[in-house]
Amino acid sequence: MKLALKVIPNAKKSEAVGWEKDARTGRALRLRIAAPPVEGKANRAVILFLSSWLGVPRSAVSLLRGEAARLKVVELPDECGEKLARLLPAADTPEA
Repeated sequence: MKLALKVIPNAKKSEAVGWEKDARTGRALRLRIAAPPVEGKANRAVILFLSSWLGVPRSAVSLLRGEAARLKVVELPDECGEKLARLLPAADTPEA
């Protein structure tokens, strides 16, 4: 499955904030990542965070688009859709 992310680097801690409406993707998962956006550190931190948070191997998470942007698209295994729904229900969608 493909998942749109809105990544905020240089946060105090890495965490998933919730769903956000986005004009380009429709709905994006907002992540705060503790790593700085230099030399790919934030991208690696996003992959590490998602793999541990969703309980999948790092090799199962791949960055498709947005290497140098805050809006990213990642590829996840299909079973992650159910895990995402349990961890962050759609009712938690903030109004953006």
